[in-house]
Amino acid sequence: MNQYEFNQLLEKYLAGECSPDEEKLVHEWQENTLKTNVLLLSEPEQVSVKKRLWQRITEAVFEETTLRPFYKTPWFQWAAAASVAIVFGGGWLLSQQTKFSKNPITHTLQTPHGIEVKNTAANPRQIHLEDGSVVILKANSSVTYPEHFGKQSRSVFLKGEAFFNVKRDPTKPFVVHAGELVTEVLGTSFTVKSYEDAQSIEVVVATGRVSVYENSNKPTQQRNGLILTPNQKITFDKASRKLTPSIIEKPVVIQPPTHPTTFIFDETPLPNVLKKLESAYGLQIIVENQMLNQCVFTADLNELPLRTQLDLICKSVNASFEQRGTSIFINGEGCK
Repeated sequence: MNQYEFNQLLEKYLAGECSPDEEKLVHEWQENTLKTNVLLLSEPEQVSVKKRLWQRITEAVFEETTLRPFYKTPWFQWAAAASVAIVFGGGWLLSQQTKFSKNPITHTLQTPHGIEVKNTAANPRQIHLEDGSVVILKANSSVTYPEHFGKQSRSVFLKGEAFFNVKRDPTKPFVVHAGELVTEVLGTSFTVKSYEDAQSIEVVVATGRVSVYENSNKPTQQRNGLILTPNQKITFDKASRKLTPSIIEKPVVIQPPTHPTTFIFDETPLPNVLKKLESAYGLQIIVENQMLNQCVFTADLNELPLRTQLDLICKSVNASFEQRGTSIFINGEGCK
């Protein structure tokens, strides 16, 4: 079949005039053009590309075929070019589709460094890695990872922001390289925010323990780094290369849901109240004036955020609290 005959076949197909055998030929053409790009397009993306391709051809063709033959229309030429692009790489169609869609999609490409996923959509994209770990890639971000992890570690490279829920494997640390900062864990969940045009890099821990250190050629014992636990975060200033640990804005209770925590106190000694908060949030609370330990506290603090709980406790015992790094300090004259 020459090009002219093939063009005529497509025109008949879109007009619904094909025989069963002719329809079969067109369907085979569609499948073959997409299958050649299977390494670059996931199965859902193949279906999406196919639908968009034929929808755009159909809509445009019936507007123009009254004026000229189908195979001479610009939209047929675009379709042919798109088909060639799919066959010989697929990257062109992925890069151009933002012109035809109001909602950009995620680009998945095979690079010399591994598989690179770029999220140009407005919503986060969930990525499942071969070890069972899950990456929630935020908008305007990209992550690169090998098709198969090595024997000693599981390394990925991040640009932008992502939440990592890492499958525990004590034999293979999970390592996130984000600009000038490295985050290393065995199995936990955390968020890394590392945009190239930002002045700092941020790591926030949700569960488990996370080792965060500067990406440098210094020996391990000389690296600038810290260990973070839940409700803690660290900010790395790119200019000063300073790591600043702190507490997240809204700490959450980290105890398992099978052991719900209640914050109801009735004439409870202040040390016991603070110990309950320490255990629930995994944070250190230090009383600087020991006279405060003689105070008692009565209140229902359920369903209140940590900072509100601390504020109510301090007001009741004539004290105030201050956050320094990843610890909370309480000081004041104490109850009378």
